[in-house]
Amino acid sequence: MASKITAFVRSGDAQCEALLDYLDQRGVTYTTRDVTTDPSASAILFGRLGRVAVPALIVDERMIVGFDPVQLARFLPRQQESGPGVSFGAAVRSVTREIAGEHGLAAAFGVEVGQVHDGSPAAAAGVRSGDIISAIGGYTLTGGADQFRIAVAARTPGDTMAITVWRDGAFSEQAVEFPREALEPAADEQQPG
Repeated sequence: MASKITAFVRSGDAQCEALLDYLDQRGVTYTTRDVTTDPSASAILFGRLGRVAVPALIVDERMIVGFDPVQLARFLPRQQESGPGVSFGAAVRSVTREIAGEHGLAAAFGVEVGQVHDGSPAAAAGVRSGDIISAIGGYTLTGGADQFRIAVAARTPGDTMAITVWRDGAFSEQAVEFPREALEPAADEQQPG
């Protein structure tokens, strides 16, 4: 059975527009409710959250507040498997306290990059073995390798994924571009972290 998806938005809001663009790019069927023109939409949000916060998405009975691609990848219905996937092109493992200490991080979060495959999206973005990827977009990777893999799996050929990399004691922003031609994931990229 198909999921029932409702997007609660405010017209003119950049985050709301980003959410709708994300849903459209993935071919997700949804209903839009604008809180500025639909009083019952505001009432639903107030009843569920105690406030009106947009963007918000209800997938079946689960509510996701804000535009969070990582959470959306977990809870939105998957596209038809006939479409091509993407590959990051590097092995990753969850950062433990020991790994965080070795890299000078105050806490254990993110993923440590292992072997980076030549010609991969990771290599093209300048990602190196030993880097720590601490965030995707504005969202800190607190769920380790599994969260990272879910975020990559949510991408489609032609997408760009902003990442934050910790290297040599400093954070930098990088953009990983997934080519329009799909790549087969490397065997070591799928190993549990």
